[in-house]
Amino acid sequence: MKQSLGLLEVSGLALAISCADVMAKAASITLLGMEKTNGSGWTVIKVAGDVASVQSAIITGANFAQTRNGLVAQKVIARPAEGILASAPTRAAIPETPPVSITTTEKPVQSIEHEQPLREETSAASESAAIQLVTCNLCLDPACPRQKGEPRSLCIHSGQRGE
Repeated sequence: MKQSLGLLEVSGLALAISCADVMAKAASITLLGMEKTNGSGWTVIKVAGDVASVQSAIITGANFAQTRNGLVAQKVIARPAEGILASAPTRAAIPETPPVSITTTEKPVQSIEHEQPLREETSAASESAAIQLVTCNLCLDPACPRQKGEPRSLCIHSGQRGE
């Protein structure tokens, strides 16, 4: 299936980003990029995809921009010539990556015992390593099992406040 090219020109970068968000949510398109044009702070949003998706996205983005008095121009090129989309990546040229699943497994935090550093540089490196392992933002103790955002009562130093 041949790709289609959609161009939407709006006034201002903030409106362009909002339009691109609305367009991406409205249809299955690929955002090719945004370019600032010469003068007046206009920005062009370039999208690609199948013809119906691009037409739907451009109409949605144009209506969104028009309600905010920022629409400058819109254009959908149904099946552009070979040289038009050659420099822009198409959906077929973008490598498919498997979806990344994020799982949260809580592991107990082990305390780090520092040995006497030989040089001052190693001391700074070990302190930065200890800071990175701190999970409790109340006591800043690496041995505390409390995670940021959990109740204060889970902190091992909760009864020692103000001492």
